[in-house]
Amino acid sequence: MNKLNVYKLRARKEVPKYTKKEKIDNESNVVHTQRKKLYDYYRCDYCKEEIRLDKKQYERSGGIVTFHKELTGCGNITMALCNKCLNKAIQELKNRSGG
Repeated sequence: MNKLNVYKLRARKEVPKYTKKEKIDNESNVVHTQRKKLYDYYRCDYCKEEIRLDKKQYERSGGIVTFHKELTGCGNITMALCNKCLNKAIQELKNRSGG
């Protein structure tokens, strides 16, 4: 089963960065309450887990990687991947491109 949609990944301009905000559990009827930003994160393109950006680079669980057209077979693709999914994504791209 292919987990990567290469064409969708290739069509996007940049890897999206998400923001996690604190959850407010008060029973107020105010619609526009200010929520405090907790941290920014990327979402792994393979397993959809969070890659937190508030940690130092060597402590993170992943990051952004660019695969060149020789591996993908259809152009350069920039992805956010966690460490445990990197080898799986490479293997899937190799199988897809026939290499």
